[in-house]
Amino acid sequence: MEKVKKNRTSLLATDLGLRIVAIIIAVIIWLFLSITEYPTIFKTITNVPVVFSIEGTAAAEKGLQALGSKDWTVDVEIKGMNYEIGSYGVNDLVATVDTSTVTKEGVYSLEINVKSTHSSDTVNIVSVSPDTVEVNFVHIGTDVFDITASAPNISAEQGMMLRSPVVSPSKVTVEGAESDLSKIKRVEAVVDAESVLSEAASMTTDKVVFYDENGSVLDGSKYTLVDAGKFDVSFDVYKKKTVNLTVGFKDVPTGFNTASIPYTLSETSVNVITPKLDDVSEQTISLGMISLSEIDEGKSFTFDVNQKLQSGEINQSGVDTVTMTFDFETKKYAKKEFTIPSSSIKIINPPAGKNINVETKQIPSVKFFGPETDINDLKLSGITATVDLSDISTVGTVTHAVKIYAASSNTVWCLGTHEIQIDIEDKAAADSRSESSDDSSSSSKAD
Repeated sequence: MEKVKKNRTSLLATDLGLRIVAIIIAVIIWLFLSITEYPTIFKTITNVPVVFSIEGTAAAEKGLQALGSKDWTVDVEIKGMNYEIGSYGVNDLVATVDTSTVTKEGVYSLEINVKSTHSSDTVNIVSVSPDTVEVNFVHIGTDVFDITASAPNISAEQGMMLRSPVVSPSKVTVEGAESDLSKIKRVEAVVDAESVLSEAASMTTDKVVFYDENGSVLDGSKYTLVDAGKFDVSFDVYKKKTVNLTVGFKDVPTGFNTASIPYTLSETSVNVITPKLDDVSEQTISLGMISLSEIDEGKSFTFDVNQKLQSGEINQSGVDTVTMTFDFETKKYAKKEFTIPSSSIKIINPPAGKNINVETKQIPSVKFFGPETDINDLKLSGITATVDLSDISTVGTVTHAVKIYAASSNTVWCLGTHEIQIDIEDKAAADSRSESSDDSSSSSKAD
């Protein structure tokens, strides 16, 4: 039995040895055939990564940067000894871009070079596909632009209006080729959402569009937002409102018919918007008051509309001023001149305890203006001149305004302003002087 076991062990050892010897012989035969019968082979390796770098090149020294560089791959056909390249894969080759010809800005077609990562191997590069890449070299810069909002699908309810939306932040820093940055004339934050608003709202967007001076859209891929992020776009809703315009008259005698004055306003209403959403839709305002005595042929008056609008209201009509003109020629207006004697001047509201003496003898060249038929009928007896001394409390000689009007006509008025000189004296002092004068006179007679 022991002899049988020894024979089996010897047999197994002999069999293992034979196998090892067979493998060695097979390798030797393969090497021999590879060298003698099949010395070289061709092999194609696909998707070899391309390494791109300008570090240490003339392009880098000139401050150039590459646009359009990306993760390229190439297919490479190689030739070499079977025993060297037979097992080659993507990790055994390195593909690089030759940037030695880049010296200034421009688009370059650069050659791709491929070599083995094993310096001891004899490998021939038969073909590279693609064998070139196109790269744009530029000077990169940054610039700051105002950014506005575009929201073509946002509107307001009927009777309302949207003001221009406001973007926050209001400025954006853009990076890109200096030649491309110079083309930007407008930057917009675009809101694509659709909505009909009845009140103020805010929306967020990260969509930015660049425009040139002609309003054409620029290629956004050429630009990078330095502070890339989202933009808040605020929408303010205003109510539409019609404001009717009028003009008032002052210094008008009682009973005068202001409706008879033939005037025209260049605009009788303007359209405005107001932030007060509960405000009325129509309103009438007065642009100002015109003194009747200032209205004469050839005269006109101009009013600033915006100064009369309520706080927060915005004029949308494009009309900032309104002019008031008169048609006296067609309506046949005429003038007539009078001299007012002092006896026709009436003093009203004299100060108590004072004597009033009108020193002006007459008021010459007092002109009246009105419809021709009424002017022709006007007489001195129909004219009233009054001096209201309710504002006087001191004594002395003063110059005071006289109010002159045609009491007999409600369509004729006095042009310009007039004044007279009045002497105001304390009545007690005047009486005392009078008594002293009388006593002196009596004494003289007695003597």
